[in-house]
Amino acid sequence: MDWTSLTTDPCDADTQLKIHAYLADIRVIAGKDDVSWLINQVSGKSCLDIGCIEHDLSYTERPSWKHKKIVEAASHVVGVDILEEYAKTLNERGYDIRVCDATSDIYLGEKFDTVVMGDVIEHVENPVKLLRFAIRHLNEGGKVYTKTPNPYYIDNILKFAKSKDFVNFEHIAWYTPTMALELARRAECKLSAYVVFPRKRPWSKIFSKTDIFTRDFLYVFSK
Repeated sequence: MDWTSLTTDPCDADTQLKIHAYLADIRVIAGKDDVSWLINQVSGKSCLDIGCIEHDLSYTERPSWKHKKIVEAASHVVGVDILEEYAKTLNERGYDIRVCDATSDIYLGEKFDTVVMGDVIEHVENPVKLLRFAIRHLNEGGKVYTKTPNPYYIDNILKFAKSKDFVNFEHIAWYTPTMALELARRAECKLSAYVVFPRKRPWSKIFSKTDIFTRDFLYVFSK
């Protein structure tokens, strides 16, 4: 779905309808939490995990540390992060974590069946270069899994209504499905799916077509 092939006006009403129809077609409602769903996707496959350390070493001691779960499920895993000191410590524990700027033009010398970017894209200054880095390391037929917060999640809306800021101090952007579609166009890849994880709320089944009940979006990109 490349809107520029249809119009030069990014606000064209007819094109908006086509984009929303495309997004509705690739929307996936997951029946489990995002981590369980993601682990199922990487199971038995090679994986590049971008931003794997998750802020500091205390996160790596938690049962919820996603990189450890990926290592246990995937056939081969390489992590990427910019936290050099923590990467050194984790490599001494047996992990394979490369210190690298994932918005650079670097090539790590190998490709993977899957690339995971969990809560990374909202931190970086150049999301297009980040996505290009991921695609560069993807095998043919592979997938990039990019999780990011949903600005329209009902709890977020209620907190905004109360004038209570809640976001991570390092976040500089939100990415809605239409924005993810535009990122894919600029990075010359494809948004092949976007996955939602509706949390149980009153009326959530009645309003099943809305995304206000999913805390996060998980975008799936491919070559």
